[in-house]
Amino acid sequence: MRFRGWLWAVLGTVGVLVLVGVFLMPDRTQMQQFDNLPWQIDVVAQDRTRVLGIELGRTTLRDLAGPLPVPDIRLFVEPDGTRSVEAFYSNARIPPFEANLVLLPGLDQAEMDFLWEERTSDRPMPSGARRYGLSDDALRAVGDAPVMEMSYIPRARWDADLVRERFGEPAGHLRIGDDQTYWLYPEQGVAIMIPTGRGRVLMHFVTLERWDEVVERLEQAGQRLLDGLQGQG
Repeated sequence: MRFRGWLWAVLGTVGVLVLVGVFLMPDRTQMQQFDNLPWQIDVVAQDRTRVLGIELGRTTLRDLAGPLPVPDIRLFVEPDGTRSVEAFYSNARIPPFEANLVLLPGLDQAEMDFLWEERTSDRPMPSGARRYGLSDDALRAVGDAPVMEMSYIPRARWDADLVRERFGEPAGHLRIGDDQTYWLYPEQGVAIMIPTGRGRVLMHFVTLERWDEVVERLEQAGQRLLDGLQGQG
């Protein structure tokens, strides 16, 4: 009798552990229950695209205060004088994934001129660009600007097979140097950088009206890299 009681106790414990395992085990089908996955892209209009809970062309940085961590906002000036503003979010969690985000707000010439006058710290970058901090007044102005482009760098390891499974076959490819290739999805406004060696996948989302501009920037970046390599030869 004592043995039978011990056996039932063991079987009961095993049963509980099995049930716990069933409830805690990650289920790939549950992934479809999330509404803000990187491959769930809704092109609302030529100037608006909704992805990852952010509507490019409408959502502002101020709208994201709370759901996302406080960003590091900087003004960048390229060697040719081109100016841009980036908001960098480290370890941002958009369930079920965690990623680094870089958001580019849409700013006109007058707004960029204002930010230039409100720049603070100055730091040179390896690319030859310069990075500037911004005053509180400038940061408030940037917070009201709509986000137009977004780079999403997942902390989880993605590879080409997973990108193909989630996004499908790309419409084209753009090679940047020996270690980077962009997969192009023009109908969704997505360019995905697939590293050929070490490194992480980067997904760049943009409104359709800015697609040609983004591809041109990537081509220019590739040409600058090629020119630099030829100059070293």
